[in-house]
Amino acid sequence: MNKPKFLFCVFTLVMLIARTGGYAQNARVVNVDVKQVTGEFNRSYNFCVGAGRANEGLRADWQRQLRLTQSECGFRYIRFHGLLTDDMGVYQEDRNGNPVYNFQYIDELFDFLLSIKMKPFVELGFMPNALASSNKTVFWWKGNVTPPKDYRKWDGLIKNLILHFTERYGASEVKSWFFEVWNEPNLKTFFLPAISLTILNFTGKRQIPSSRLTMHTKSEARLRQATPGYPR
Repeated sequence: MNKPKFLFCVFTLVMLIARTGGYAQNARVVNVDVKQVTGEFNRSYNFCVGAGRANEGLRADWQRQLRLTQSECGFRYIRFHGLLTDDMGVYQEDRNGNPVYNFQYIDELFDFLLSIKMKPFVELGFMPNALASSNKTVFWWKGNVTPPKDYRKWDGLIKNLILHFTERYGASEVKSWFFEVWNEPNLKTFFLPAISLTILNFTGKRQIPSSRLTMHTKSEARLRQATPGYPR
């Protein structure tokens, strides 16, 4: 090592030692009695965790990681996009245009979540291609963000999905989940046309202005609604 580099290294070392000594002199000691309780510990941090899209939840590595995360952090709910997109195989139509439902992949995913003591935070979206009114998509996996081409068929899909949940998991279990219609529909990125904020009522039928995006469920189900992608 030449002399200039040596002197630079020595100077740097001296400065680090000096600064460390200064920090030590100004150090503040905080004593905590962990046995003293002043109130209930707020566990809002582990109420819900976000994931990418529903189809990823069918992978073994994703499930291993979530199982570990839940055991370490105690997350209670999980929310993700893409529950109704084509890679989940939920909706098709036969040659006569009649709806064909398939909830197999959703069952696989939700069965796993419940087996590790987590509950789904159900985001209803995006639009199945066979039901979509156009081909506008978002993300590399092409989630369709357009309204349904037929609102009666959309109503039928959601109604049958909720009834399926109730029959498979029981009404009391489904009532403990949260549901939201779409993700941030006020943004054109996620819904065309972008709509104003209106809460959908799961105990009946209510429309969002300018979009007519509607939701039907049994009135007796009394599902817990989280809002369409907004904080309540």
